[in-house]
Amino acid sequence: MVYQSLYRRFRPQTFSEVIGQDHLVAALRNAVIEERVGHAYLLSGPRGTGKTSTARILAKALNCVEPSGDGEPCGSCDSCANFESGTSMDLVELDAASNNNVANIREITANAALGSPGNRKVYLLDEVHMLTAAASNALLKTLEEPPDHVIFVLATTDPQKVLPTIRSRTQHVELALVAPELLSLHVEQIAKRAELEIDSTVIDYVVERGSGSVRDTLSALDQVVTAGGIPEHRGSADALVNAIVAQDLAESMAAVAETVAAGVDPKDLAYRTTRKLRDIFLAGAGVNSGEATAEELPELAEKAGEMTRAVNVRALELLGQALVDMRQAPDPRLVLDLALVRLFARASDSQQPQRSTKSASQTQSPSGGPAAQARAALASTQITDEPEATGVDSVESVVPPPPPSQEAAAADSVESVVPPPPPSQEAVAAGSQVHVLAETQEPDKVSVDLSISQVAEIWQQQALASLTARARARFQAATIVDVSGSQVRFELPNETHRERCEQMKGDIEVALQEVLGVQVQVELTAAQEEKVQTNAEPKPVIEEEVVDPADFEVGAGAETSSVDRVLEAFPGATASGDEGNS
Repeated sequence: MVYQSLYRRFRPQTFSEVIGQDHLVAALRNAVIEERVGHAYLLSGPRGTGKTSTARILAKALNCVEPSGDGEPCGSCDSCANFESGTSMDLVELDAASNNNVANIREITANAALGSPGNRKVYLLDEVHMLTAAASNALLKTLEEPPDHVIFVLATTDPQKVLPTIRSRTQHVELALVAPELLSLHVEQIAKRAELEIDSTVIDYVVERGSGSVRDTLSALDQVVTAGGIPEHRGSADALVNAIVAQDLAESMAAVAETVAAGVDPKDLAYRTTRKLRDIFLAGAGVNSGEATAEELPELAEKAGEMTRAVNVRALELLGQALVDMRQAPDPRLVLDLALVRLFARASDSQQPQRSTKSASQTQSPSGGPAAQARAALASTQITDEPEATGVDSVESVVPPPPPSQEAAAADSVESVVPPPPPSQEAVAAGSQVHVLAETQEPDKVSVDLSISQVAEIWQQQALASLTARARARFQAATIVDVSGSQVRFELPNETHRERCEQMKGDIEVALQEVLGVQVQVELTAAQEEKVQTNAEPKPVIEEEVVDPADFEVGAGAETSSVDRVLEAFPGATASGDEGNS
C-alpha cells in the first residue's frame, strides 16, 4: 500500500475541520445557508493555512445532494464521494504558476459556459498572482460576469501582485497563520487518529518547525516519525540565540559551527534565529508574536531584559540582511559568520567609552579596525617607537599636539607629547587621540582633531563597512574633503547624487560617531558646485587686432598699388580683370 503523507490523509473535509480561520468559515458557511454565495472569491494568506482546502469544501457543499442545515456537506452522497476522491467534474483546479498564459485563460472562459453534472461549477485558480498581465486581462470580463452556475475561487500568497481590477471583482478574504496553541491541539488529535505515540517534546518541536502553517507542521511530524525521533541538533538555534543575548562572539561562532557540522542549512539556522529574536523583542514590549506559547513568554521576557533593545534591533537587521545575501552567496555560512562579527564589533565599539578602565584584551573589537587597535594600544599604555625617531624607549601616550582651544583639557591627561608617528601608524594614533579626547572632555565639546587622511582611513576601513548595503552603495563614491572641528565635509560627484545621499546623512553621522567616539556633523557638497564656487576664475580677455581700412589705401605718391602689395604677400598668385594691376 502506498503511504500517504499526514497532511493529505487528514485534509479538512468540512468547514468545522478547518482550524484558525473562523472568520472565513463563518462567511462561507452563512453564504451557503442563505444561498448568497458570491460569483468570485480571492483567498490570500501564507502557505499551508487552508486556502485550497477551504475552496474544495465550498465546492463540495454547493454540490452536495443532501446538505445539512448548518451549511456543511453531508459527506455520504455520490457528489461528496467524488469530491473526496478527486474525481468530481464540478471542480476545476488550475495551477496559475505553470498555466499562466492567455491560451490557458481563454480555454477556461470558453468552457465556463458549458454545463456540469452538479448544481455549481467551481474554478479554483491557485497562485493567481503568477498570471501574466495579458492573461489577467483576458480573465477580467468572465470574472466580472460569469455564467450563473460558475464560481471562481482565486488563491494566492501575495495578493499585492494581483491586478487591482481583479481584486475589485472578487470578495477578498485574508487567512492568517495558526496560533501555536491551536496547532499543538491539532497535532495531538492527528496523532491519535493516525495511532502515533508522541510526547509533548515532539509536539513542541513540530509546532516550532511549522511556524503557523498546518501543512508544514504535519510535514515536520512526518519527518520525526520517519526518522524515529527529534534530531539531536534541534537546540542549535537556542544555543545561538543565547550566545547573542549574552553578546558572546566565541560562543555564537561555536553554535554555528556545531549546527552546520550536524547537517543543518545555515539559511535555516539564520531564519530560525531571526524568528526567535523577533519573539524576544516583542516579549520585551509585552506583546506575544502569536508563535510563542504561554509557557515560553516568561523565558522570552527574561532574555529581553538581559539583551538591550539596541542590540536586539541590530541583530534583527544584520541577520535579516544576511538572509537576503544568502540567496546568491556561494557560501551561506560565511555570510552568517560575517553578520555575527559585525554585530559584536558594533556592540564592542559602542560600549568602549564605558569600558575605558578594563584591559585591552577585554575591549578590543573583533573586527580589528584602526579605531579598535588604537583603543587597545592606549589601554595597554605600552607603545614603543624607533629610538632614532623619539629618543626614548617607551612613552605613556602618543598624542599629536592638541589645538590651542583644547590645550588645558589635554594637558591633564597627556604627560608627554611626541612627534606624529610614521604613516604606517596613522590610524592607530588617530584612534588614540579621539579616545583620549572623548574621555577628558564633554561629548558636546569634543572636536575631531585629526587630519583629513586619518579620518578618511578610518571612514574607509570601519565606518563605511558598518553601513547598510544601500547606504554603503550610495556613499562609496563620497570623498572626505575637509575636517573642521566636529564637522566632516563629504564631496559627491554631482548634485543628483548629493540629494539622494542627503536622505541618509543621519546614518553617516551615527556611524562616524561610533568609530570616532565623538559627535560629528556631516556636510554634503557636490563636486560641480564646488568647482563653480571655489575654483571659478575670470576668463582671459582676448584682444582682437583692429584692422584699419586705410592701411590698404594707396597714398598719394605711392609707387605700388594695393593689388601689387597683395600679390607680393602671396607669391604665385595672379590678378584677374580687364584693368590688370591698375
